[in-house]
Amino acid sequence: MAWCRLVILTFPGYGAATNIESRQAPGVISNQIFVRRAWHASAVAGKYLYIDGGEFSYKSGNDEITPQYSSTTLSIDLSQDWTNDSVVIRSTSKPQGAPILTQPAFAYDESNDIFYSGWAGRASSFANTPEPPPVALWSFKPDGTGGGTWNREVDNTDPAFDDLTRSVNGYQTYGGDRALVLGGMSTSQTSPATSQIEDDVKLPGLVQLNMATKTFTNSSARAFNNGQVGVQGQMHYVPAFGPNGIFLMMGGSSFPADENNLISLGNIWAYEPVTDQWFNQTATGNIPQKRKDFCTAGVNSTNGTYEMQAFSVPTVAAMAVPYDEIFILTLPAFRWLKVDYPPQHPRHGHTCNAVGGSQILSVGGADSNPREYIDAYYDAIETSTFSTTVDPFAQGLGVFDMTTLKWADHYSASAPPYEQSNLVKTFYSTNPQDGSQFSAPGLRTLFQTTNFPQTPPAVSDPSPTPSAVSPSSGSNTGAIAGGVAGGVVGAALLAGLAYFLYRRRRRSYSKAGEGSNTPEPQSNEHSLQEIDGNSPIEVYGGSSAKVHSELPHEHKFTEVEGTNPRQELGYDDTRPFEMETREVKR
Repeated sequence: MAWCRLVILTFPGYGAATNIESRQAPGVISNQIFVRRAWHASAVAGKYLYIDGGEFSYKSGNDEITPQYSSTTLSIDLSQDWTNDSVVIRSTSKPQGAPILTQPAFAYDESNDIFYSGWAGRASSFANTPEPPPVALWSFKPDGTGGGTWNREVDNTDPAFDDLTRSVNGYQTYGGDRALVLGGMSTSQTSPATSQIEDDVKLPGLVQLNMATKTFTNSSARAFNNGQVGVQGQMHYVPAFGPNGIFLMMGGSSFPADENNLISLGNIWAYEPVTDQWFNQTATGNIPQKRKDFCTAGVNSTNGTYEMQAFSVPTVAAMAVPYDEIFILTLPAFRWLKVDYPPQHPRHGHTCNAVGGSQILSVGGADSNPREYIDAYYDAIETSTFSTTVDPFAQGLGVFDMTTLKWADHYSASAPPYEQSNLVKTFYSTNPQDGSQFSAPGLRTLFQTTNFPQTPPAVSDPSPTPSAVSPSSGSNTGAIAGGVAGGVVGAALLAGLAYFLYRRRRRSYSKAGEGSNTPEPQSNEHSLQEIDGNSPIEVYGGSSAKVHSELPHEHKFTEVEGTNPRQELGYDDTRPFEMETREVKR
């Protein structure tokens, strides 16, 4: 059975520029005084969720709300159950010169278990914020307990940074061995080199960090958005499709970011990283209103499709946003579906991550209700988005269940595998996919190559089973050894039975005087579908049919010629021995 990957997208609102007094703080605030957190980065590594950078606010004396910037890296243990009002958050300090940024790059190299940062982001909008450090490549090495160590990998004096400008508000993500930033802009808050500029400057092109070699490249991105620089949109890496995975870009705005330049979510761009190919794909269905500054998260499913779930508020000029929406973009159909969801959690500047099973964890978010839309190149934080209301999610943590399509205040470390919601199942049951939905030449070919995790095939047994064994219950070495030994005995019995039938058949031929060396006639009529072994097979959600194949017609089977001497089983005086048992790790 194929797997799918599901992505949650969260779309925010905006705030007006302001100057807010603040001080440095580690970022860990008790639940009793916590108010808001936003404009950070987050990613899952092993059994921990890490949160880096950004800003937050809390209640100080006389219930006065104080906004601050975060100077540490936080972590949450995902190996244990917790509720958002009792979760333990750990803080790790940074050394002198390490990036303390808002909207930072924070890319995880899974193969080497290490994060990279420093080439994207900006200084906080709050007063007393330290100047942004020079552009450099920094790493954060997790220690397996929620902490870790920050180190400078490539200094700012390296020639690699001569032509690299730190950006903010670009489309950015990571996947495989690379981290990407598309477009964006430089401001007086992004680096010392740009601190004196008065107007924000657009940054065309696609910057890539090869995390294996720790080198940067900058290539053309003219195929995106008719050659216009994009800001405040989203990029997401989809490892399930294509030989090297596919990066998808959507939403946001052309530079400068105002309501007249917003990009329709009916247009989605796909990028193949190794061949440097771009594709523009049309999405259909209940397309969400235009919006920007949203986040994505992916989760595997078992139906051979790929969904992106959207938790959002639309971007509308001069409008306070009192509601939020949830949409699902399902692939390979490229169709938007709207969830019947009671709006109650409007926010922006948050992140979201897949954290196991059907759970998507939303982290932080400034309040979208009191925001004011401004015609600016980016939306600085408005005082009211951090100080008007306390986040309805304790510690800013909300868990959305992708199967029930409901919010929860708790996380389960042993959540069952994700299963599609009825909304998605119903769509595919009535809309089988034949490939005609691909409007971009070549994209259909990429989607025919899949890299979904595989599960062991199900075995049909008409007899009732006394109990079911969960994969998480651990391995049983005795049962494994018994299964192997049973297989060997079964094979021997089948071989003996085949030899007995062969001798009996030869005996009957001899009595009838009709021995022949001619092979038995073989039918070319196949009751099961034949498949060309060179043809890719696509399986989409909504179909439970299994495809079987028979051998090609040119393969013929013949009986052993009557002139051949009979073969007895060879003799071996090897003494019986007990098979070695080994623990199988899952």
